[in-house]
Amino acid sequence: MSEELENNQEKELETVEHTTITEEQADFLKALEAEENQNDFDPEAEKAEQKAEKVKEEMDAQTAQLTAMGGLGMIEFALKRVIHKDFEFTAGTKEYAIENLSPVLIKYGALLPLWLAQYDAEIKAAMAVGKLVSEGIDTAQTLKAQDIEKAKAKKAAQEKERVRVAA
Repeated sequence: MSEELENNQEKELETVEHTTITEEQADFLKALEAEENQNDFDPEAEKAEQKAEKVKEEMDAQTAQLTAMGGLGMIEFALKRVIHKDFEFTAGTKEYAIENLSPVLIKYGALLPLWLAQYDAEIKAAMAVGKLVSEGIDTAQTLKAQDIEKAKAKKAAQEKERVRVAA
């Protein structure tokens, strides 16, 4: 009898091991899990998450505008250096560019990281040094050109004087 009992228990174990769940049972289990998760739902936590998301979106929009303005400033600086010292985009063009670049910066995550904001003074200082260097180079080139013109004028005057004395 005990041998028969053991055989029955083994068959039950085998049956349990080979049992498959029907689709209905799987759907029922999923529904139970969803209900359990819904019971854990905290409306206050949901509101806090929504508020945090809204704040993040606003911060991203502001950061995108600042990033676009910084990029535009660097482009304008480079063009002033390469094209002409008085080159400048119009205010309307700048506004249009910032407005249309910001969403793309948000979409592709090309925003300046928030930690970079703490280095704002250092960034501005570096840009100021860059502007000083650029203007210094321009001034040096202008002064050299003036020196060359003065030297040519002096040489021409000396040549004219030498020709006049020789005549």
